[in-house]
Amino acid sequence: MLPLEALDVLIDSLMDFRFDECIVTCPNPFSHPKIGAILTKAQELCDSVDVFLPISSLKNVAQSGQLKRISDKARAFIILVDSQKAMTSSVQTVKNLLSFGIDNIEAYIPLGSSFNFAEVLSSIGICRRLGLKITVGPRLYERGPTEEFLKKLAKIENTEVGLHYGVKYMYHALKVFFDDYPVTLLTSPSSENCRTLYVDPYGNVSKCPHSKLILNYTKISAEHLREMLFSPCPLGRNSIQLVPRVRVSFATPDGVEIPSDVMELLELVSQLKSFRAACKAMGVSPSTYWERIKDIEDKLGTSLLITIRGGRKKGVTVLTGFARDILEEYKKVREKVLISLYT
Repeated sequence: MLPLEALDVLIDSLMDFRFDECIVTCPNPFSHPKIGAILTKAQELCDSVDVFLPISSLKNVAQSGQLKRISDKARAFIILVDSQKAMTSSVQTVKNLLSFGIDNIEAYIPLGSSFNFAEVLSSIGICRRLGLKITVGPRLYERGPTEEFLKKLAKIENTEVGLHYGVKYMYHALKVFFDDYPVTLLTSPSSENCRTLYVDPYGNVSKCPHSKLILNYTKISAEHLREMLFSPCPLGRNSIQLVPRVRVSFATPDGVEIPSDVMELLELVSQLKSFRAACKAMGVSPSTYWERIKDIEDKLGTSLLITIRGGRKKGVTVLTGFARDILEEYKKVREKVLISLYT
């Protein structure tokens, strides 16, 4: 529970200094007894205030009036879309909020170190259909795999990547257009002239969570704040982060294997309904992978893909029931591995 006195100390010590933006993160702002006062004081320090909340907390909104009162103090509510499944299950809730007149809802899709490209595309598609503003970028205060994401984007049809235009949430920002629908992509940290402060729930102040200089608000002074503000960015280009990567494959007892790259391709096919588009998204040869899948099907004695010719879309490719079952198991295993790895 953030002490309000910590914000009072910052307001007094910083005097006329103002920040361009403030990010307030809260697991459930709708039931936080101090959230209104925190946002009011944040407005004294910052030109704009955004409230970040996990998508799971949307279901805890009991009354639209409560949300409306909070939303009047914030520029936007930023929903952290941590999975396509969570976004799908929250569509009706978001529609209800929009119908209540809460129109400052945006989506932030964080890219973890082992992000799933197909899921990110699917989440973007759901948010587009709801008409939400969308930002894709690293988890806050981390260096994300945005270069890898950009490489995959370059292979998607009807996608256009623009130039960097400024800074958002401490990161360099550019626009990506999906069929002319703009999505903001955050890339590298804006380490040059980085002027940020981080306040944790206990009132401890630092430049960011990676900083070595951390002081409680009861012991901080204007000189300390100046030192923090003008110190180099801990996430600068010279810092190197190494993260483990895990690939999951499936194999029968007699050694017939469905490798991880084929599983990823099947997942993309399930989202895009096109074998060629899925191959293009992965940057692989359709003919090579078609032969690989046919070889696996022959060894398994069952089909993985079905191509339906004709129709308005000139044919689609879908997964067989067997492939869908394997894909669901693949997602469960991958999730368990990643949770185990990062906890």
